Amino acid sequence: MGRVNEAKMTLRSVIVGAMAALFLYVGIFWGCAPQQTANQGMSAARRKAIADSLKKIEQFEILKSWSSGYEYYKNKSYDDAKKYFWKVIKMDTAMAYADTFHYKDIFSRLANCYVQQNKPDSAQLAYTMGLKYFPNDAYLHESLGYIFLHKGQFEKAAEQYEKAVKLDPKKAEDWRILGQIYVKLNDTDNAIRAYEKYTAMKPNDRKALEALSILYKESGREDEAIAKKEEILKNNPNDVTLMLQLGKAYTDQGDLKKARDMYLRVLSIEPKNNVALSLLGYVYMNLENYSEAIKTYKKLQKLEPKNAEILCNIASAYRMEKKFRIAKNYVRKAISIDPKLGLNYITMAQIYETSAGDCINKKGGKVSFDDKLVYEKAYFEYKKALRDPQYADLAQRRMDAIHSMLPTIEDRFLHKGQKEPTGSCYKWIY
Repeated sequence: MGRVNEAKMTLRSVIVGAMAALFLYVGIFWGCAPQQTANQGMSAARRKAIADSLKKIEQFEILKSWSSGYEYYKNKSYDDAKKYFWKVIKMDTAMAYADTFHYKDIFSRLANCYVQQNKPDSAQLAYTMGLKYFPNDAYLHESLGYIFLHKGQFEKAAEQYEKAVKLDPKKAEDWRILGQIYVKLNDTDNAIRAYEKYTAMKPNDRKALEALSILYKESGREDEAIAKKEEILKNNPNDVTLMLQLGKAYTDQGDLKKARDMYLRVLSIEPKNNVALSLLGYVYMNLENYSEAIKTYKKLQKLEPKNAEILCNIASAYRMEKKFRIAKNYVRKAISIDPKLGLNYITMAQIYETSAGDCINKKGGKVSFDDKLVYEKAYFEYKKALRDPQYADLAQRRMDAIHSMLPTIEDRFLHKGQKEPTGSCYKWIY
């Protein structure tokens, strides 16, 4: 309303001035003396007065058109508004009165008329024309950039938004959009720069913080990626999904104790979170805390009693504790649930391998025929795993690795009739 009232007051003053000038003009040119004589005898002051009068008439027409266009624009009569806006632009080709009559935003309003009518090409033309007159207008740059963005012209969009943020670096939203554009351009460094600017101004925008964390990770800046997730977690202390992501990130970094603590934090909120239990069990295994791994996997097994993989994980933990008989029994349970799962046979083979290696170490490294028979048992278990494509490659690699430990023809000749290990070290097998 302030803009409209001001325009109306200005319009009245211009009208009064214009009418006075008009009377002066008529008196000069249509007085008693002939026109040619009047012109010849006209003083500089009078010529200036005429010029000023004509200028006021011009101003009056411009202001009238701007006021009419603005009224139509407010009432969303975009076709009518456009006509008057274009009239102003054609009359004031240098935008000489834009400041005086407050229509420096005429190109923005003209462009918006076209946007409202779903005419992006015309809107683009209006923004481009406006920038010729007002190259330091941040809004025109960002608006033109927005048009380019939605046309899929990302390089042009980035160029305009860069100009916008240079002119108005405190406008957070422009930095966010610029970051998105650079992501589309696969320009990670510039995307990080833009998102860092944005999140400095909007530190609680979770989506932006997550985007920045992903960008850090993509650029190999793992520590910064994790730090950004930790920052998000401070504002969302019960976000289980985020905790799981952080736990995984710490695991990938090899910081297993932080990963453990993060998974324990999840379980303090959701004691039956099977993902957290599974990942925690894995962490305990890598921390060589096999007793805690067993406890954790058993909790998970209660939640998923038909999951053969969990039983294999329990077996592997018992294997590392050298409780081979218990480990073997868990594998048998797993086989009864899913006999086609290659992991069952991989796990059983590893039990045999670990046992053989342990027995050999107890003898100071001396390999006996009994040990070779146990390696052979492992070999046959790996061979069963070949039937499962998911584990076939691992099984073949392990078979190749222990092939030299298998009984030879000479070994069998020297131990005719012996098909099973008989030493006390392998009593657990029977």
